[in-house]
Amino acid sequence: MINFDYYGVAQELIFFLEQNGHVEYASNLRSAIEEGSTGTEIFMALRFHLSLIIEKKILVTEMQRKAELLMDSLNDALK
Repeated sequence: MINFDYYGVAQELIFFLEQNGHVEYASNLRSAIEEGSTGTEIFMALRFHLSLIIEKKILVTEMQRKAELLMDSLNDALK
């Protein structure tokens, strides 16, 4: 996806997680963005932490779909 806003969607998820008491998951996503040295490193870390969030199904329907869309987009970008 050429115009996909990876960081924007990640920020939405971070905000949602923080607002709903999942501060540790939000912190992990934030750290992935802030501590990565390269785009590839950031995308790989986001993908790792996002997979845990998706697997645990802690997000509500709309946010779960956004998380899955972000995961698909990250997978495509890392091919």
